[in-house]
Amino acid sequence: MEEIDLKELLRYGYRKKFIIIATTLIIVLISMIYFGFIQKPKYVSSTTLILTGFSSNSEKDTINNNDLTINQKLVTTYQEITKTRKVLNQVIDNLKLDYTASELASHISVTGVTNTEIIKISVSDTKPELAAKIANEIAVIFSAEVKEIYNLSNISILDVAEVAKAPSNISFFKATMIALVVGFILSIGIVFVIFYFDNTIKSVEQLEEKFDVPILGTVPTYSVVKREERA
Repeated sequence: MEEIDLKELLRYGYRKKFIIIATTLIIVLISMIYFGFIQKPKYVSSTTLILTGFSSNSEKDTINNNDLTINQKLVTTYQEITKTRKVLNQVIDNLKLDYTASELASHISVTGVTNTEIIKISVSDTKPELAAKIANEIAVIFSAEVKEIYNLSNISILDVAEVAKAPSNISFFKATMIALVVGFILSIGIVFVIFYFDNTIKSVEQLEEKFDVPILGTVPTYSVVKREERA
């Protein structure tokens, strides 16, 4: 493999700085166009529920260790109930959504906070107000569904979903910084490939090394000046 003179490569890169700058700017511009006009922003709103002490319709018992143990075991079951067609179809009917149950389910994420009785329901949508409405409606219908299935009232809403102010899938600053780095690395790669396959003689040292003969003299470069400019 041919050895590469790092100094010569740096000098070559400086002479090709237009390629580096142009390539970097093009990548950044493509990124801005994609995230600004093509990529649809999605907004996420979340509501959190907590499993409390068990109670009937007429009385409430104080929460005890047995309740906590049972609640922790029920968290996984409750997560699955949240995304059932029975719950989601009621949400669709109440909010008059243009979604099927399976489509709506793809917008919903239900997670249990580790080692707690807290369930977090997150909804993603292109409309921030709608995402918040869906999350809150799921919490209400899910609570009623659990009460009907288990005859229990052990769910309370901790946090009501609020309208998201910024999209969750787009960060112009982060995207621009990534595009800047990618564009710069790509441009360096392009310049390196051009340099590697460029067989022209770029310096006197290369000529001496290639033909192993001493250089007695060089022809200086003169700028051509028109005669009329000299007068």
